[in-house]
Amino acid sequence: MNLSRRQFLNNAMLTTVGGVAGAGYYAWQVAPHWIETTQIAMPLVGLPPYWQGKRLVQISDLHVGPVVDYRYLQWALELAVAQRPDLMVITGDVMTCQFDEQIDAAVKLIARVKPEDQLTIVIPGNHDYGRFYRGNVATKLLDRLQRIGCLPLRNSSTVIEGLTIAGTDDLWSRRLRFDQTLENVDRARDALLLTHNPDSVDYFGNEQFRGWILSGHTHGGQCRFPGVGTPIVPIENRRYTRGLVELGSGRTLYVNRGLGYKEQVRFGCAPEITVFELAAV
Repeated sequence: MNLSRRQFLNNAMLTTVGGVAGAGYYAWQVAPHWIETTQIAMPLVGLPPYWQGKRLVQISDLHVGPVVDYRYLQWALELAVAQRPDLMVITGDVMTCQFDEQIDAAVKLIARVKPEDQLTIVIPGNHDYGRFYRGNVATKLLDRLQRIGCLPLRNSSTVIEGLTIAGTDDLWSRRLRFDQTLENVDRARDALLLTHNPDSVDYFGNEQFRGWILSGHTHGGQCRFPGVGTPIVPIENRRYTRGLVELGSGRTLYVNRGLGYKEQVRFGCAPEITVFELAAV
């Protein structure tokens, strides 16, 4: 049946409006909770035999607080545990808060990864400080997480079965101290470095660290459009927006897209659980 020009334009307009509405609903209600589990090999020079074939699971940017659905986060952490990690790392922004009002909810949530049964390391992110970057808020959070079995790293390092794992304080809090963080790191073999903001890697020289650096903070940009890319990313070096970045000089960066969000919207950038399989080189 032949359509008049007006009927054609009306139908085209309705189709366009429907498509926009559908895309908007997807970005608001579906994509923010559609978790992608990413599997990546992690080769390390001088990896101790104990860690050969072990699984490291990274989660980041949960943002426990008034915006992210708490039931979704509960399910997300159960999914992380289902990856059977030998080591769990949480690379900052456990909560979003004004003061310390979200600490109880955050601690209750992290308990779901069973830190008493497996090694769970946590570092602070900028949102863990609350408004105006109050140091006592992040300290309270990390102290409470330590009580349930987590190992907080804050400008410090630890050696577990021969593998050195270091963790920094947050860059934006102005409390990051790389000299202190790497003070006891053996430069003769690869190590792991946890730092919330990937811009941190530009604040120290190539010779100070060898190994893998795990970060979060960016949420992958949350929205990524074909032909446009990621319009807004809270970092200076846009190379570090998401995923695997070879830095050279024996350094590899991985930027996790996070599980939570500051605003409930994602497009072309799914929330992420990263599973690394450690292997000796």
